[in-house]
Amino acid sequence: MDIDAYNTAYLLYAPAKSPQGWNLDLAAFGLALEDAFPEVRHRQEGEHPGRLSFWAMTAEGEEFDGFADNESRDTIALSSTTVDEAASFILWLRDVYLPTPDLIRFTSELAYERDIDTDGRVPAGGDHERVAGELRRHLQFVIGD
Repeated sequence: MDIDAYNTAYLLYAPAKSPQGWNLDLAAFGLALEDAFPEVRHRQEGEHPGRLSFWAMTAEGEEFDGFADNESRDTIALSSTTVDEAASFILWLRDVYLPTPDLIRFTSELAYERDIDTDGRVPAGGDHERVAGELRRHLQFVIGD
């Protein structure tokens, strides 16, 4: 399997020891998306007042679709995306939006489907390749290669 071409959803979340460590304000997150990306749509979901659905596209055409939730733990889910796409969004989240870049944990839909309990850690520093490398290692572990 080509890990770099594989699409899966990623769940990004604050660690258990600090579930609200991101201070995720949904209205502010929506505004931050608008400031960062040339095309953005977002809305707070009526049935889930602590959830904001979003879609954003970069100038290069990369698309991000998902939701942010702050009810029990600060969380952002990215719908089906590649390692490189997810890494691009995570870099923006870590380097521009979050006040505490060392508090990003992640797992994937693939791990959830296979009942594999993982709690990956996004590096607090480093470039795109370093973040993408963590995501690749996660998928390789889950797939078993």
